[in-house]
Amino acid sequence: MAKRKAKPARSRLRPTVLVADVTEISAWPGVLVVRTGPLTRPPTVLTIPAEIIGSFVPTLQEAARAAEEEYWDLLPAFRAGARSEDNTELARAKEEWLLSQPWQQEMRRVLGNERHRLFFMDYAGHVGVVLAPPYTATPHLLIFDPLQLHRLAPALRQAATAVTRSLPDATADPAQRLATAHCEWSSAPWPRIAVVLPTQQQADEVITGLRTNFLRRTPLLKD
Repeated sequence: MAKRKAKPARSRLRPTVLVADVTEISAWPGVLVVRTGPLTRPPTVLTIPAEIIGSFVPTLQEAARAAEEEYWDLLPAFRAGARSEDNTELARAKEEWLLSQPWQQEMRRVLGNERHRLFFMDYAGHVGVVLAPPYTATPHLLIFDPLQLHRLAPALRQAATAVTRSLPDATADPAQRLATAHCEWSSAPWPRIAVVLPTQQQADEVITGLRTNFLRRTPLLKD
């Protein structure tokens, strides 16, 4: 199982485990902003400074590719608790299954006594992103679907480029910059743009395309 670290630093609080839902990617001067969560409550806000974007985005995508090696084989488990083939019901069953997995235990196994403010791991066919202040308001372990991360890749790259270009005009102190961005985006309307859910046919076509791409690529050798 591949494990990847980014910018280690101490953090002792137990993270809140959440499954990423609707996700928005935005560029703020010197800060990449990721907001994720259900439409029924305020989102979790991630703020990533321009100084580490060069490693954050590629590492996130690398973790998505590693997680996908298990993802397709676990589809029956994701769907086992669903009462119907309705997309909402399938999503509910999948989230329930994911939250029943021992993420905290796996995180302790990988990290041991070390603590990191930003850490990536692939587990249960998904990507776990462990974050602590100043990247989030409180410690979180966010679970991302690797297919979702593949779909978000163009938006992430575009926003990362904009953030990097804006750095010369941004607040010099990264901590102050992140705090300002977090305050601004935590109070911004959610979602910023109305979410239009795909039809079943559109969703099936996207999944088929991603599955085809997965089968065509060279298998990833995991640690």
